[in-house]
Amino acid sequence: MVFDPRTKIVLLATIGVLMVLLDSPIMLSFCFFFVFGLAVTSVRSWKKIGVFTGILVIGTWATIYSQAIFYDRFPRTILFTLVGNVHFYREGLVHGIIQSLRFSASISVGYYVISTTQARDLLVGLIKLRVPYGLAFMTTVAVQYVPLVISDAKIVIQSQKLRGFRYFRLNILRTFAGFLNAVRPILTNNIRRATNLSQVIECRGFSVDGTNRHTTLRGLSFNRIDVVFILIQFILVISVVMLKILYSLYVNGVFFASWLRPVYTFTKEVL
Repeated sequence: MVFDPRTKIVLLATIGVLMVLLDSPIMLSFCFFFVFGLAVTSVRSWKKIGVFTGILVIGTWATIYSQAIFYDRFPRTILFTLVGNVHFYREGLVHGIIQSLRFSASISVGYYVISTTQARDLLVGLIKLRVPYGLAFMTTVAVQYVPLVISDAKIVIQSQKLRGFRYFRLNILRTFAGFLNAVRPILTNNIRRATNLSQVIECRGFSVDGTNRHTTLRGLSFNRIDVVFILIQFILVISVVMLKILYSLYVNGVFFASWLRPVYTFTKEVL
């Protein structure tokens, strides 16, 4: 399904807000699988899908494992003991699942927007949403730098492997030194690229204060699907915000209404 760049930007903002407001694993799972489905269906390379899924799996496993071990709130229930005084807590496991779902959903929606939107369309979409041109341009350049950094990293790693270097060794210091040697040329190359870019845009009369009139070769137009999808997102966010406010007023003893008990229960159990 092809959306307007502005619709994707609104989706990015919506998921960001929901990841802050929602605390239920059920709703977080629904958000994650929705944006993950969008990301997977938009990529036609099984290799890229596998790499992306692997990153999410590693991030999820690391988050759940660390939160389950280092959970320091009370009450906490020990599920089993790993070694000595290192325990695996049930509450930490649930907390880790929630945090990993937030992480995975945010990464998925970002990957979806970047992989399906060209830089010029993203820039035009941000401008149409009344984002200041300087900020919109900065965001677009940052997005463009992501594949460039990945490409530079692949080249540096491949060159070091051809020289006989192995990244993962028993000697931690040698491994760290290898990664440090890989970071230096990547960072240097990106600084050089950023310097060249700044000189180019200055030579072309770039201005962020609105003194120059910015024109675009391509225009954007909403279709019915975009309008309906944005309305659904708007209604969803407003509803969640209102329910959270009512529940917060109830918990803090500021406002309570007996006829709102189903709302309080729904917010506590589902949201």
